[in-house]
Amino acid sequence: MPTVERSLGWFEKYQVAKQLTQAYGTVTTTVILRHALAVRCKEQDIKEFYFSQLYAPITRLVEKHPQLSLVVADSDKSTAHFVRLDQFDLSAIIKFNDQIPLRDQSKLDQVIANECDHEFNLADQTTPLWHLRICTHEDCLDECSITFTVHHVIADGKSLATFWRDFLQEINNQQEKQQQPKDGYIIKSNPAIELGLPYEERQPPMFTAIDMVGVVSRMVAKKVFPSFLANRLLPQSWAGDYPGITDKSLARHDTVVRGIELGGTIWKDTCTTCREQGITPHAAIMTAVVSAFAEVYPETTVLSTCTPTNCRSFCNPPVPEDEMGNFVGAYNHTWTLPSAAMEGFWDMAKKYQTPLKANMVQAAKETSLLKYLSRYPEDYCDFWYGHWDSNPMHRGGGIEVSDLGKFVPPPSTKENTNASWQLESIWFCQSAQIFTTPLSVNPIRTETSLYITITWQNGSLVESKADKLTSLVIRNLLKCCQQRQQ
Repeated sequence: MPTVERSLGWFEKYQVAKQLTQAYGTVTTTVILRHALAVRCKEQDIKEFYFSQLYAPITRLVEKHPQLSLVVADSDKSTAHFVRLDQFDLSAIIKFNDQIPLRDQSKLDQVIANECDHEFNLADQTTPLWHLRICTHEDCLDECSITFTVHHVIADGKSLATFWRDFLQEINNQQEKQQQPKDGYIIKSNPAIELGLPYEERQPPMFTAIDMVGVVSRMVAKKVFPSFLANRLLPQSWAGDYPGITDKSLARHDTVVRGIELGGTIWKDTCTTCREQGITPHAAIMTAVVSAFAEVYPETTVLSTCTPTNCRSFCNPPVPEDEMGNFVGAYNHTWTLPSAAMEGFWDMAKKYQTPLKANMVQAAKETSLLKYLSRYPEDYCDFWYGHWDSNPMHRGGGIEVSDLGKFVPPPSTKENTNASWQLESIWFCQSAQIFTTPLSVNPIRTETSLYITITWQNGSLVESKADKLTSLVIRNLLKCCQQRQQ
């Protein structure tokens, strides 16, 4: 029988409420993998080939990470809680798309967008809250793309990177010849590993009474003062080109994805330049995004950016970096434009990076504000719908840059390295969010390349402007690298 684990934590309720209000779909990572098993892939049924190859690695991942066996029960009730499945069939969590040209970025973008907009059936108590979407093409049987699509209630961005690192480790450690199990491809959970406590019970930093003075004063200014005065106290950030739809029957996420890549010696040179300037690649990416935005929207005077942060290290004791779950904070930065974009690239980057580093503990406290939403799901849903009334464009505004940082694949421990599965590229993406930022930038990088997905809700932006901004981000990173070479 499935096992009742625990009630949802604050941030987990926050994530489920996004689905209850149709505000958000899923979070994803997509990898393109190359393997040396094309002959076997051609000889076997394509589905049977991938079942046989993925069964053992997925089994070991599910045994290691209890999050991968979870469903949510009573999702729309005050008693919402996690349940751990005893077992499930591999076929329930592997989906296939055939004849997808993997090197066609627009086709890959559409696969990712479709996965971002997927909504798991929370009433289904038989299948966990994640799946893999495998895309193949007969012209390249030694390659595939696999998208890990997961409900945000069981995993943050760091968890996605952990999944792929463990997956690559396991698939390159297994025996080359795989046989179908006698009982079929049944995945069993491991009750010996306990589900971890939610973030707020891991002794993270919490807002103090002094911290709350600033929070309350901003809320009062927005609620009480006339709008013209409130806007002076709390300048309104850019919030998209078109207002959000406020009809509950029509408003929902509808994600548009644009993927861009910067690879080879250019990305290596960019990282070298960052080190010489004392700037992280993340700060350079943020600066490239804000500079591009200022060029596309020269009339805009205020832009807010949100940077999600990994808060595992701020808990006491620290949460292991390879533990799946939700351990997220947020740093918010306000840019005054166009003056900021007229500064030198590296000056802009430093003015962002310095307060980001100084406010990491404060960012870790952000989630503690959710404790003031005492009733679930009412207060959580009202929190989301409140954006429609409190913002002129019916959304919070700004740009979110959710950076997964550097992904380092594990070293291959397989004796026959010719049969190893090799990572060709990795893309991080997530659903458009209808109540908050109209534009999201999702970078992840490897030793040799930078991969960025830029997303927005269909109908919230002028598409030609979004496309121009996308191209300017790469141009700005190229320019900062070229400055070093001159």
